[in-house]
Parts: sequence; C-alpha cells; structure tokens
Amino acid sequence: MQGVHVTPTTVTTMSGEREVDLRMDGHLNGPPDVVQGGIAAGMLLAAARSVDRFGAPVTSIDARLKAPTPTDTGVQAFVSRVAGAIYEVETRIDGRELVAGTVELAGHDPIPRIADMMHLATVPLPEPQPQYAAPQCWVCGPDNPHGLHLHPAWTPDGAIVQGFIVDEELAGPDGALDPLVVAALLDCPTVWCAQRHLDAINMRGAVLAGFHVRYFAEVPVGEPIRIVATMDEADGRKIRARSAVLDEDGTVYAMASAFQYAVPDMPGVPPAA
Repeated sequence: MQGVHVTPTTVTTMSGEREVDLRMDGHLNGPPDVVQGGIAAGMLLAAARSVDRFGAPVTSIDARLKAPTPTDTGVQAFVSRVAGAIYEVETRIDGRELVAGTVELAGHDPIPRIADMMHLATVPLPEPQPQYAAPQCWVCGPDNPHGLHLHPAWTPDGAIVQGFIVDEELAGPDGALDPLVVAALLDCPTVWCAQRHLDAINMRGAVLAGFHVRYFAEVPVGEPIRIVATMDEADGRKIRARSAVLDEDGTVYAMASAFQYAVPDMPGVPPAA
C-alpha cells in the first residue's frame, strides 16, 4: 500500500518478540497528523506479515486502540507468535502503547450469512454527502488531495451504503485490494451510520477505540463493490456498529465490528462554526 513503510529489524526482545519499524505517510491520516483508525489497526497486520514465514491470507485482526498513532513518525511494533498462525502485536512510540491486539494469518474464513445487512447490497445507492468533521481523512475526507473521497451516503433509515470501484493503485502484491486498505474502508462508515445519534447527543464525530475485522475473500480490483454499515447500539458516547465490504451479488469480502467513542470535535479539526 502506497505510503506504508515496514522494515523488519534483527532486534529480538528478552521475551522473544520481534521488533518491526513502521511509518505511515502524512496523507494516510484521519484527523490531521493522526493515522486513520482502520489503518492504525491494520498496522498490526503489516507488522505480523513482515515476520510470518508462511504467507497465508489474513483471517482476522482484533485491535484495541489506546492512543493516537501519529503520521510521518517512526513507530515500533513488537510481534510474537502465540499459537499456529496467530500473532500478538503491539505498536509503541518511546515505550508508550498505541495499538495492541492479535492477527491471524490462517487463510480466509467461510463467507458468513448476515441477513440484516445483506439487503444493503441491492438498495439504490444513496447520494454521497461530503462531511467536514474530519475533512482530511484519507478515506472519507473531502479535502485530502491524496484521499479516496468516499463520502458518507445515507439510506433513509440512517445506514451507510457507499459504491466503490477499486483502483489498481490500491492493490496488494497478489493483485487484489490490499487488506490494510480494507481495514481502512471498514472504519469510517461505522462513525457515519451513527450520525443521527451523534446529532442527538451534540457530538460531531467519533474516534475508534476497538476494531475487529474478519476477511472472507479477496476484494477484486476494477469491479463495483459496496461498503455498508449499520449502528447496532449506542449508550451515550459509546457506539457499537458493524460494517462490511460486499457486492451486489451478495458476496461478502470482509466485515468489521467497531467500538467508536463520540467526541465533540475531531482531534486537530477546528470546531464547527
């Protein structure tokens, strides 16, 4: 993925962890100077892949985001294999933990049946509407010149349904959409599907605090896909939502469950007028 720099080192800690150096270019931000949440979670995958010897497709990422990951800054990842193809990974700067979790590299899961979201594969595509709570976000921001400009598109009931054709620039080494990009795509919609709730509690946006991604099939390049999301529940500032990448034929390529925490303003973004 362009802008992602991964450098395995020869360093092994006393506990047997392998150290990997990471850096994300500035255009991969969500809020200014902060790595977009899905990419921050996906950094665990990038680190695990760099030390994995088998090369199987990613099964899942399970991440806990504890502090913002800065862009254009060296980050250390510490990777340990705990069982089979399961790796525990932490990213840190100067000993301060940023993201921690597990990555499984054991091949794709069987494709699930998600009846409550499958109808979103065939509904008419809503009109995208630029949002300015996070205008520089690499995925959904309107003002990032290097971004994807995947603006929120709301159905009448508040769900998100975004149409997208994957550009070959976003492909990984195997020619399909890079799984790190998939993680990024699945993050932002889990904020915007909660827009009605955010409005009701006078919050402008949300930051990712927990993220679980499962992969079922390679996302093809050059074919129309959809990114969909729906809010499951909200308790004040705590929001839980799910998102998926699928197509109009009902193929589910990946899914995510997100824990978002509502904020009055996104970090680094001037308050709304």
